[in-house]
Amino acid sequence: MNPQSESTQYAPPVNGTSIHYWEDIALGQPKESTQTFLLTAQAIKEFALVWDPFGPHIDEAAAARSPIGELFAAGVHLLSILIRLSHTVPHEESASIAARGWDEVRFHRPAVAGDILRARVTQLERRDDRRPERGLMVARFELLNQRDEVVVSLLNNVVMLRRPVVNG
Repeated sequence: MNPQSESTQYAPPVNGTSIHYWEDIALGQPKESTQTFLLTAQAIKEFALVWDPFGPHIDEAAAARSPIGELFAAGVHLLSILIRLSHTVPHEESASIAARGWDEVRFHRPAVAGDILRARVTQLERRDDRRPERGLMVARFELLNQRDEVVVSLLNNVVMLRRPVVNG
């Protein structure tokens, strides 16, 4: 069997729960993560030392001389936190296949030690896919701080299965 035909086959859940297909997803209803993330100086430094060793992410003195004036998290760190927290947003079992990519990634404001972060996800629109059994779901992902300020946002594009056509 070739990989393309394998990827189009989908077996519904066996535990009796219903699956939500592309057509079933409600649009325009923001949902927030059930968990938060307390950003600490230690977490900022540990992540940055491995993945983005920019001075203001790893050294308080360098951060004090920056326009931010204090230690702040790397953008890639904030994206990681956003994705992790997005997995705690309440949702139904869905027929998602894979991520297609992110658009409009924006860093709106810095996140600093002591910030309490949470995710908000809003399904925005459905788009047709070149394959008729699939559709694209576009959702806005936002990372917010304890003051309800958006820190990071992006549009997440996910390929989903459409509801199977029942012959008969």
